[in-house]
Amino acid sequence: MAKASTHNGTVPAVPDSVHYVPRRGLVQPAHREKRTGLDKKIVETKGYGKIGAMTGGKAHGVTAACAWTATRVAIALVLALPAAAPAAANVDGAPIIEAARNQDAEAVRTLIADGADVNARQPDGATALHWAAYRDDLEIADLLIEAGADITAANELGATPLWLAADNSSARMVERLLDAGADPNVTLPEGETPVMTASRTGSVEAVRLLLAHGADINAAEQSRDQTALMWAVAQSHHDVIAVLLEQGADVAARSRVRPRLMHNDSTNASQYDQGIVWNRGGYTPLLFAARHGDMEAGRLLVAGGADIEDAAPTGASVLTIATHSGHTDFALFALEAGADPNAGGAGYTPLHAAILRGDLGLVRALTEAGADPNARLEKGTPLRRAGQDWYLAPQLASATPYWLAAYYQEPEIMRALADAGADPSLTTLELWESVFERAGGVGPPHIGGGFQSPLLAAVRGQHNRGRVFNSSLRDPDADERQALEAARVAIEFGADVNHTDLDGTAPIHTAAQRNYATVVELLAEHGADLALKNGNGQTPLQIAEGAEQRRAARPDITTYPSGNSAQALRDLGVVHETAENEQAGAAGQQQ
Repeated sequence: MAKASTHNGTVPAVPDSVHYVPRRGLVQPAHREKRTGLDKKIVETKGYGKIGAMTGGKAHGVTAACAWTATRVAIALVLALPAAAPAAANVDGAPIIEAARNQDAEAVRTLIADGADVNARQPDGATALHWAAYRDDLEIADLLIEAGADITAANELGATPLWLAADNSSARMVERLLDAGADPNVTLPEGETPVMTASRTGSVEAVRLLLAHGADINAAEQSRDQTALMWAVAQSHHDVIAVLLEQGADVAARSRVRPRLMHNDSTNASQYDQGIVWNRGGYTPLLFAARHGDMEAGRLLVAGGADIEDAAPTGASVLTIATHSGHTDFALFALEAGADPNAGGAGYTPLHAAILRGDLGLVRALTEAGADPNARLEKGTPLRRAGQDWYLAPQLASATPYWLAAYYQEPEIMRALADAGADPSLTTLELWESVFERAGGVGPPHIGGGFQSPLLAAVRGQHNRGRVFNSSLRDPDADERQALEAARVAIEFGADVNHTDLDGTAPIHTAAQRNYATVVELLAEHGADLALKNGNGQTPLQIAEGAEQRRAARPDITTYPSGNSAQALRDLGVVHETAENEQAGAAGQQQ
């Protein structure tokens, strides 16, 4: 029998939580400390019952090496057994082990009377008492203990009978072994204690018994420094959380901080910053609860003394993590508990995160609670190279909430922010010039430069938030409709339709390039200069006709809307400048 801990460490959505998620669905967080507990299964062997094993299931925070080692041991044991041996066969020369495994109390009693070695071991180190604990067979356990079975025996993976009892959520077996002298603080090789295991499996009575016998309530396992309280929170065992808090569990304990190099969706893959060191971990029980959106756990923890202003090493607060992870109810609970709606230690505020998630109700709640509708995004969040993380791209730095709402094409959120006092005229800042210079002037950067207006953001934006695997699901016509509605709201709030960014790009140029014919018409209706040249000297019609040629060469319905921006411009009377007109225009400028 090779049964061992299914977890030795610490999800995504959101920085260490959000982008994940968090996980139940993150945040990654994207953000992501992982949820405790690795899925387990039982390997069935013909004629030999069941052997405890581990699967790689959701190895949330557990090291791959540990998971694979345990699985490999279990597989090896299964393969070592005869393929068609009868059920009563003696696997390893110790009939008492087979009798315990088959729950044959009379056979165990007879073998003990005949002088059988009650501490005989299987090849993996398991004894008859391991099997009695695993089967939750109190009668056989009593027989073995009375006969002198070693209650401290561990198999080759470190599992003791007490650990198996805790893993089974068997309070009766835990009590029997503790009364017989089992050490409540014995650990698996990774540092998992029985009280952690019982907290993970949700056995309130087993937790009480272990604590009553001296279990260290604040012991931390070795891989991620997680405590029993963190494990109970991660699995939403509220009764266990209450018991642990009642018995003095440390609500301020933190999991281990682990620096990790993450991809930074930067400006130019070959010339610019390609990664940043992100401090994962450092989560308290309340931060785990926020990432999972477990309000009952949150209430218990706050009532038990947890700080609602707690923050991860990334600077993300409880409110920020809950919001970024998409847990509106938890975010509202945090606000009611006094969380700061302007907490910006992570480089972005809860309001930025709520807009990222498209949560209109939470946007309103945050602004009503005093969130600054003009707070600028200081930096983006890390991105896993392959994932569905809700992340704030670094090139959006300096964006205001209203600007973000325009970029994510959320017209109702734009209106709500304007009603709350957002300044709809604020552009992004010139933050990327230094990056460009640092790269020796190679480029230009793939981002569009600074001073982008909310109107340009609305036309240029990404309703899907740039989530990596959504490109195959794109509906270009829907993209155009969303851009049109966001642009309409920006104009409603006084946007200058001819404002250009650092690269000389105006909304009309982007609408032409993206083949947004309806947006071209809207901009023209509100006074857009249809002959305006961008920084490369191109007019909207030239840009639109270039896009028209690309569409003709690649008629991909997932890339371009069905309209025709070039034809829309021609219908508006736009024609190419002749050489004479260009010379006349130049002469006029000299006068």
